[in-house]
Amino acid sequence: MMTKRIFLGIFLSVSLLLQANISFASDADKDADWVLVTEDPDIKVFERWVSVEKSRARERQGKMVLNCKPEDLLSIITDPKKTDIWMSNVEDCHIVSRLNNNEWFVYTLMNAPWPVGKQDFVSKYTVSRRGERIIVSIDQQTDLVPKKKNIERLDTFSARWEIVPVSENTISVNFTTQSTQPTKYPQWVQDPVVRKTFLNNMRKLRRHINRDKA
Repeated sequence: MMTKRIFLGIFLSVSLLLQANISFASDADKDADWVLVTEDPDIKVFERWVSVEKSRARERQGKMVLNCKPEDLLSIITDPKKTDIWMSNVEDCHIVSRLNNNEWFVYTLMNAPWPVGKQDFVSKYTVSRRGERIIVSIDQQTDLVPKKKNIERLDTFSARWEIVPVSENTISVNFTTQSTQPTKYPQWVQDPVVRKTFLNNMRKLRRHINRDKA
């Protein structure tokens, strides 16, 4: 029982930003359809396989509706100082440089229990608007910050937030992540825990929004 708790704890401590599954496939493979893998009354989590160069990568997408304005969510997901509101084991997260009000670079350091240890990544954040739809794209920028001793650099992660107003005080939120970081554990072991972590992080974000609106 103790071994099981330690094993699950290692997984749960790693942010949803770092979770992915890879399998080799031919270039002829096509992106699969989204499949619902877990849900609660207010959040649904989907997965699909997509082609990435000569590999297949697992994408995850969380969908939920929040009772707030777009700016309320943006103030959380675009502020590095608020990352730990919904992500676990964030040791450091700060802006490296800013290009303008809609583009900037962020350094994130995660400190998970053994055997995962410390991992970091550098991301470019881009905020764009398409009509009422707001998109926050997060893409890796591996050369912006030098690699640090005894810290594993994660350089294959990307994510995307899509925020769409439904009414004056309600928004629809889609959060999609993709990474080609090789997995360390069998898929049948990892998938249930990663899905739970993803869902729990979405729950934390929703609870924070609801608490601020209470």
